[in-house]
Amino acid sequence: MRFHTINPVDNNILNTYSFIENKDIRDKLSIAQKAYEKWKDFSFSSRIGYIMKLSSSMQDLIDIIAYLITQEMGKPITQSRLEVKKCIKLCEYYYHLEESILFQDISTEYEKSYIRFESIGSILGIMPWNYPIWQTIRFVIPNILLGNVIVLKPATNTAGCSLLLEKIFIESGFPKGVFQVFLMDIPKIESVIADPIIQGVSFTGSHLAGSHIGYLSGKYIKKSVLELGGNDAFVVMRDVEDLKKTAKLATESRLNNTGQTCISAKRFIVDNFIVDDFIDLVIQEMKQYQRGDVHDEYTKIGYISRVDLSEKLYKQYQDIISNGGKVCLQTTRDGNFFSPCLLKIEDNNFSYNQEEIFGPIGIVYTFSNEEEIHSMVNATCYGLGASIWTKDIKKAESLSKKINTGMVFVNDIVKSDPRFPFGGIKKSGYGRELSVLSIKEFSNCKTIIINK
Repeated sequence: MRFHTINPVDNNILNTYSFIENKDIRDKLSIAQKAYEKWKDFSFSSRIGYIMKLSSSMQDLIDIIAYLITQEMGKPITQSRLEVKKCIKLCEYYYHLEESILFQDISTEYEKSYIRFESIGSILGIMPWNYPIWQTIRFVIPNILLGNVIVLKPATNTAGCSLLLEKIFIESGFPKGVFQVFLMDIPKIESVIADPIIQGVSFTGSHLAGSHIGYLSGKYIKKSVLELGGNDAFVVMRDVEDLKKTAKLATESRLNNTGQTCISAKRFIVDNFIVDDFIDLVIQEMKQYQRGDVHDEYTKIGYISRVDLSEKLYKQYQDIISNGGKVCLQTTRDGNFFSPCLLKIEDNNFSYNQEEIFGPIGIVYTFSNEEEIHSMVNATCYGLGASIWTKDIKKAESLSKKINTGMVFVNDIVKSDPRFPFGGIKKSGYGRELSVLSIKEFSNCKTIIINK
């Protein structure tokens, strides 16, 4: 069975690929197992050496990788380059770690007692299209550093990016089978998860698809990490230091990657005393995001990555308006292009608290009493991130304890950083990516006790 990658800008076919057949899946899984038996015995420093080579290769190929990202998902070229550079920085973070992170001594009555974190085998990664290189790299690097090997099922609309990354791994000298791409259709996923060679599953995507992957992982007793959707709140207090700067950052957070980002600011929760000024400032900023050539360095907004997603987004936009949403800045839709827009909702119990909007639609809510804030922020099935904007840091820290998310940023936008754990709670998933914790997600936490 064949499928195409499509350029979102003009909906023209970029390339045609074939889904992997069952026999090839079995053969490639066997290759992964043989690779693991060798890779797990490589020294920690040797594995770091390979990651350093990969980082260098990506540095040399930034423009080529970025061009393909832009072609396959319609992202502005400047943002595509930043995506690749972020991957390089992630590699740098991990190859500066010490092997001691894999050990933890415990003081007891025994002669020796400690925990050792060991690799477990082949890990299946089911990765999305919105950051086709970054999402893959942040899953892959911690696992191969530990000694696991990777089987990657990429999104079909960015298949070319994944195959290019596989080629870079090979050309960087990684042993055969340490990183493999499986272009497989959805019905084959269960058989791969069920295979005894696969020891864990990492999934990034919607909470509906994540629910099914979580079910399959449980069915076959495989450890899983789910990084799902978000409906992040951007809370603006009346004492915010610089409202204009805050509105600019709010807009950048909402419109980065054309709004197709799980941690973008999707709900602006603003003090009623300053909300009119905030709306005016955000509109001014949004008007700076004009349609342009995605390969132009100055273009700041791209395209919705697929026709079906563009249609879904426009329906959400219409539904919000028909349910009482006030249009502060109207959108213009043309094919997969969706201009930035801003809506204001008076009803804080509106149902779109429970639905992720994956595109350049900003939604404003208001509060008049600060005691309302945490309940407004928490009034969603998601729990990924939130940001709070205020001069009163103690108040922000107190509020952060009441907010049910995996991450809270004060006076900064929510972002991923290799140094800190990334992930959420509720329907935003479970488990953590990035930081030292990510290395331990798919590990055997082995207790060693030595008596006298």
